[in-house]
Amino acid sequence: MRQQQLLRRAPGVLRCFAACQSGVQTVAAYGPWTERQLSSVAVSTSGHEGPKYWHLASLPLLGLAAAGVASADPKDSPQDESFHLLPLASRQRIFFKYERRIRDKSSLDKVFEYFSSQEKDKLKYMTPADLLRAVVPTFPPSESTLDRSGFLDGERGSSALQAAWKKDQTNFFQQFDVDGDGVISYPEFLLVLTLLSIRESDVKTIFDVVDLDGNGVIDFAEFKVVMELLQGMANVHASKVGRSHKLAMTSESGILLSFFGRDGSKKLNLPQFRDFLAALQREVVRLEFAHYDVTGTGSMPALDFARSLVTAADSRHVDQLLDKVDAMSPELRRQRVSYEEFLLLHQLHRGLHTLAVALDFCNQVGRPVHKADFTKLLQKLLGVTLPEHVVDIVFVVFDDGRGALDTTTFIEALQRREVMWARRKHYDRGLSRSNDPPKGRLECIQQCMRGEE
Repeated sequence: MRQQQLLRRAPGVLRCFAACQSGVQTVAAYGPWTERQLSSVAVSTSGHEGPKYWHLASLPLLGLAAAGVASADPKDSPQDESFHLLPLASRQRIFFKYERRIRDKSSLDKVFEYFSSQEKDKLKYMTPADLLRAVVPTFPPSESTLDRSGFLDGERGSSALQAAWKKDQTNFFQQFDVDGDGVISYPEFLLVLTLLSIRESDVKTIFDVVDLDGNGVIDFAEFKVVMELLQGMANVHASKVGRSHKLAMTSESGILLSFFGRDGSKKLNLPQFRDFLAALQREVVRLEFAHYDVTGTGSMPALDFARSLVTAADSRHVDQLLDKVDAMSPELRRQRVSYEEFLLLHQLHRGLHTLAVALDFCNQVGRPVHKADFTKLLQKLLGVTLPEHVVDIVFVVFDDGRGALDTTTFIEALQRREVMWARRKHYDRGLSRSNDPPKGRLECIQQCMRGEE
């Protein structure tokens, strides 16, 4: 039986290694390596710095990781680990790091195509769960056999992947669904990315800048102008290169219809706009939690919570942090994190600047931050009380090796979490606009709208 399965897979495996000079040599070379070594090679960009070529270095290992699915035969079950050439842990780390590169280095049309799981009239569309995975870095959930969040070029869509993602569907986006198909088009994906880039503290200022006549509402024309300006600031552009023929470049936006009506005559007021943005941010957090809550029990394993802390960390630290997660004690692994506890961590973002200043001060004066100190700081500065097992998980990931918190790596990971894909390119170059005074950015918008130089 095993021999027959291998024979049936042979053509697909050979296709996966078309980019390699020899598939056999590749298997022999990588066979004894750990998942950390394999994933490092898979996302290496040495000699391929340009955005057009960075992915070529990863083709051999991605071929290895995807060989089981790409060569799938209906008689074989992808749930069977013997079906794959690499073990699940290796495939998960390889694809996690590869997908980070896609989010950070690829144009938005490529990002949309990779993570979209739906097709209608030969055009690609996203579900809300696809949107989450395209925007927020996620690790494959530990309680599933999934190894990635999207599909490689020419790879047959996995029914197992799509079935697992259907449970993450949401009522939030259904209220903006014009035709009832439950999917998100490419232009609406760009709009959502732009809206997610607006920080809570900037909402009123942005609204006041756009509302030049001071009547407390904005119309469709004013909204369109500010969205175009914010898209430029957030690095959100509708790329028309590559495979854009698979994307719907124009479509009716349910979000805009809810704001301004079908004829565009409705007005948008500040409370409505603020409530929508807050609900959108909450929905992204809820979708991220649902991604890891595979069993639907309202909680995620401690292992997945720890990995969610790592997903946005600096690429140079990812392997080291994931190794710490993998070394988590069996006792702590048995713990689970509820949705409410997951939300508590996201509350830290509201006072992130204050927390960063406090932790940096401790670092400057040489005062180590242990678990008890960390808990007291959060309570005093932010009014957030993290449960003991959540603090334990945080310290497993961000321990400095001496029992204290590695404050620099911890704050950096939280800051990068706050910086969505749309602004991460600026952040990685040390030019993050999130560090600019909000007044200066918004004065620029006001000048543009008034036609000033």
